[in-house]
Amino acid sequence: MRDGCRAPGKEQLIDLVAVQGERIALLEQQLRLLKMRRYGRQSESVPAEQYTLFDTPEAQDAEPDDDQVIEVSYKRKKRGKRGPCNKNLERHRVEHELPAEQRHCACGGELTKIGEQITEQYEIIPARYIVIEHVQHKYACPCCKQNVQLAPKPPQPIAKANAGAGLLAQVATHKYVDGVPLHRQEAQHARGGIHLPRNTMARWLIALSELIMPLINLFEDAIRAGPYIQCDETRTQVLKEIGRKAATHSQMWVRRGGAKGFEVVIFNYYVSRSSEVALELFEDYVGYVQCDGYSAYQCLEKQGIVLVGCMAHARRKFHEAFKGLSNQETVQKSKAMAAIKYIKRLYTIETQIKDQSPEQRYQARREQAVPILDEFRQWLESQNVLPKSLLGKAIGYCLNQWPKLIRYCDDGLLEIDNNRDEQAIRPFAVGRKNFLFSDTPEGAHANARFYSLIETCKLHGHEPYAYLKHVFKELPQATSVNDYEALLPWNLDAESVRQKSREI
Repeated sequence: MRDGCRAPGKEQLIDLVAVQGERIALLEQQLRLLKMRRYGRQSESVPAEQYTLFDTPEAQDAEPDDDQVIEVSYKRKKRGKRGPCNKNLERHRVEHELPAEQRHCACGGELTKIGEQITEQYEIIPARYIVIEHVQHKYACPCCKQNVQLAPKPPQPIAKANAGAGLLAQVATHKYVDGVPLHRQEAQHARGGIHLPRNTMARWLIALSELIMPLINLFEDAIRAGPYIQCDETRTQVLKEIGRKAATHSQMWVRRGGAKGFEVVIFNYYVSRSSEVALELFEDYVGYVQCDGYSAYQCLEKQGIVLVGCMAHARRKFHEAFKGLSNQETVQKSKAMAAIKYIKRLYTIETQIKDQSPEQRYQARREQAVPILDEFRQWLESQNVLPKSLLGKAIGYCLNQWPKLIRYCDDGLLEIDNNRDEQAIRPFAVGRKNFLFSDTPEGAHANARFYSLIETCKLHGHEPYAYLKHVFKELPQATSVNDYEALLPWNLDAESVRQKSREI
């Protein structure tokens, strides 16, 4: 052995093996979690049998039995009865008469009609394209042959464009509601007999996004007038942005809030998730902001905003820990399931009081939810797990966010989680899987405005195509704030707008 070199002792080797074993276990957990995210079910629901699998305290210390088989019985869902067809749709009656040669009875008598049996079925008439000819008559003085005047034409959504409000609304609805990108729409229009290039439709959408800007500004006023805003962000990609690579991810920030009856959803495109963006979005706002634990939101507390945590994010981390742990790690899985059970009890209370007034919800939470939260907090603090393990990170997240997680109990207006805002993001996420990216920042801003308008109109019961067609018809003629306010979703009757959309 060389001088100065000493072989590691037995204790050192044991410590080294222990450290490496912990490291391997953490890497295996991360690998299982990545596989689950990539190939597993995206649903965060937990099967009913999993809740009872770790019910007894003995299960936390028991070794897994390879021969143990858990029998789960499944009930086949009964097939529902088919309801009647929509009575508000146009109907065509098709008569089916018995042939004359079959109207004779064996006794020699003649069969007579005694009633009828009606069965209903839906049918569809494919979209048909028509051309509207705007004929502007000219007038002139027959005496002096001067003073030529042209009859005025109503203002159009896009000046000099060969598209009416209905076609423009259809293009926007297909892209932002149905998730059909413009290159697929180009093929659909070609099958219908018209040539409509995708770049033309893209220019239309950008021009229309400028047209609806007054409504988006009124949305901004409405969301700031409310006491409570939910906020989240999701990635997007823009190819042609000065000073940035095409593969760089940008962000779509989404807010949902407003006073009761005036709720809005607002999408905003930004290049980053920095705290400067959060400060800009909530400038001069005072109230509650519900978000996840992302650090960029912490700066809002300095300007008087009260941050509210999201229990769904906390539960998600325990769910990921449960999925990432192997079947041999029974103790850790039982702890993850115990946390999920605590949170399930909180959501059970929310389900029971969801239709009650804010005052009643506040009282119910103080009486029922607060004791569960206190018990949950004591349980979290009593756990001894590796901080860097999936379970350790889940517990650490809960404890770090605890003051914000329990804040929903301070006001009956607040929700237990940020799920409503995430549900508003879902249509954008579905569309992103189809159109993948925006070509320019102008296109990204146009996407944000259209998603804001469409998701808000859906909140107030409007059918998106009908509402967009009505807005595209009326906005070019609006000249005052009152005209713009009359087009806000909560100031329009959804059924009357739907009826008008069927008119040319």
